[in-house]
Amino acid sequence: KMLISSLLMTAGVTVAAIIIGFFLSMTPAFYNMNNYLYDNMFRKYAKPKGKTDSVAIIEIDDWSLGQAQNIGLGWPWPRNMYAVISDYLINTEGAKAVAFDVLFTSPDIDRSDSDGIDNDEAFRDVMEQTDKVILAFTANKSTKTRYDYDLRTKQISNAQDLRCVAEYKSIMPVYEFFADVNHNYGFVDIEGQADGVIRQYKPLMRIGDRYYPALATAAYLLANGDTLPPIRLNGNGNFIINWYGDGGYDLNADGELAKPSTFRYYQFWDVFRNAVQASRGRDTDWSEEQPFKDKVVFVGASARGLLDQKQTPFTVRGKAYPGVEIHATAYLNEVNQDWIRRIYYQYQILVLMIFLFVWIFFSIRTKSMPKNIIILVLVYAVIKVFSLGLFIGYRLRLNLVMSDIALLSALIGTLMVNYYLIGRNRNKIKNAFKSYLSPQLLSEIDGNGLTAGGKETEASAMFIDIAGFTTFSEKNDIGKVVEVLNIYLKEFSDVIIKNNGFVNKFLGDGLMALFGAPSSFPNHAQMAVKSAFECYEVNQRLSPQYGLNVRIGINSGKMICGNMGGTQRLEYTAIGDNVNLASRLEGTNKFFDTKIMVGENSFNMLPVGDIFRKRLHYIGKFSVKGKDIPIRFYSYDNKSPKVHELFDKMLAAFEDNDAGTFKKAVKFFTDNKIEYGPALFYIKHYEDTKKIGEFIKLHEK
Repeated sequence: KMLISSLLMTAGVTVAAIIIGFFLSMTPAFYNMNNYLYDNMFRKYAKPKGKTDSVAIIEIDDWSLGQAQNIGLGWPWPRNMYAVISDYLINTEGAKAVAFDVLFTSPDIDRSDSDGIDNDEAFRDVMEQTDKVILAFTANKSTKTRYDYDLRTKQISNAQDLRCVAEYKSIMPVYEFFADVNHNYGFVDIEGQADGVIRQYKPLMRIGDRYYPALATAAYLLANGDTLPPIRLNGNGNFIINWYGDGGYDLNADGELAKPSTFRYYQFWDVFRNAVQASRGRDTDWSEEQPFKDKVVFVGASARGLLDQKQTPFTVRGKAYPGVEIHATAYLNEVNQDWIRRIYYQYQILVLMIFLFVWIFFSIRTKSMPKNIIILVLVYAVIKVFSLGLFIGYRLRLNLVMSDIALLSALIGTLMVNYYLIGRNRNKIKNAFKSYLSPQLLSEIDGNGLTAGGKETEASAMFIDIAGFTTFSEKNDIGKVVEVLNIYLKEFSDVIIKNNGFVNKFLGDGLMALFGAPSSFPNHAQMAVKSAFECYEVNQRLSPQYGLNVRIGINSGKMICGNMGGTQRLEYTAIGDNVNLASRLEGTNKFFDTKIMVGENSFNMLPVGDIFRKRLHYIGKFSVKGKDIPIRFYSYDNKSPKVHELFDKMLAAFEDNDAGTFKKAVKFFTDNKIEYGPALFYIKHYEDTKKIGEFIKLHEK
């Protein structure tokens, strides 16, 4: 039953933690947090390892703009410059394709040294002759533009899941003069996420039933055949970009690369100058032979004034990331098929659920907070290492925040369950101890706890025995015996608890109680004696019905109290000479025919005016086992004051060695047949010795 209960609670906490983790991780704040975690992984573990060697980037940078300005070429540059560049890269250098991240949406302008139409024709001729130039266009999601003629792009029909391709309203195509001869186009719209950071790339878009490739996808189709790679798009029609490193490059004071860049960058003016030299039959300035051979070349702006700088996971380092490099990265993701893949949520949830279930079950069963925290930290570390390994080795992405929230929720849920279980067990213990302890004493113990081991305590011990119960048991059936015993013990227990006592244990037909332990209080002896008289009154009420009597022994003093026993079972109890004396005092009642016997320590601790102190009578000093010094005994009986007065004289004569007075007292009790237990005790011993002197000496021993 306990195992089933633990399993059910474990399952409940596990499911709740998973649900909380899943839905909270979808909220904007936690979703962005998950993105930031992976941004940091890219910054730390993005290693291209030669994957970018098949791509080159020609940047329109500030230096190139300045060089063109020096010879009177302002921005925008004449189209014949792009014609020269394209022809050189494709026909001379052997590039697979040249993709322009530059919009050509209108005719070129006329200049003092050239006509715009001539420049457009030069560029158009290169496109038509090579069929390896890719031009850029933009798309519009919300409204239609004034451009509504179509681009004759390669028809896309084998996308892996065309249902996820994003739908647009219209496009802003390239200059119609170019569209007549060129079929290689790609849209260049890149959308950032809610925080403005670009992490995803849209390889396709559609208008109606026609699909259009992005610039990177158009480059892939041109350079690697007409078949799309097996890209699995998310709900927004994107795939997650696998970044290979920082954007752009860093130059030192000498104008040289300070460190290797992710992509091989070339300045547009350098390429243009070398292209012109090559067209005139001159040698180029490249340090390597044919640096663009068999490469896909992306041409785009990095100059700050051209406003094509994007936010990526790397821009937190304060360095701009050229938009053209995003297209180049997406192209290589398609070529290498190493875009970031998400593990299906159901698989991640299943694995996380197994981890959580095992930990929560262990936690609920052990209830050891240090062990639970250590194991939780280990589980957390395993998940993090596992997630990092999947990312570095396989470029698989988990929802890290979901696992974090689920673990935290599981911890809180487990603490709540354990708190509930501990509270329930505490209540069970409380309810059980209500039969042994007063509410006030129980409250003190619940606040302070029982001391492990033992400690010396000033307290009072009380032993109660039901006289005649053995005979009663022999004459009655077992049901009757148990019923009567429970009546007596319950009544006695109620009295003891009411007086702040602790019913330590039941001893067959009796019990042992402590006052002043486990929680100490100063008037423990008074409460013990008061309880003894009240238990005697209970016996007087029950005796006519059941014919039983009670014997009670009480003693106070130092005793060792605490939890005692082995590792499998502990019992709170008290041990020591004063506890043993209380037990012997209870047994002594049978020799003196008394009902209550109180030791000297307990009697001396009673207030002088205490009503119960007045009802106790001194019956002599006696040596007990283990004690050399005789101890004064005090008892209670229901005899008349006259009998007590005569016994006091008899006892005084005995203690003063007054044989004459002692004999007269003996004769008086004998002649009048007075049944008084303490007197009969002394008389019996006197008659056995017949000599008062020998009797006194014997007693002193």
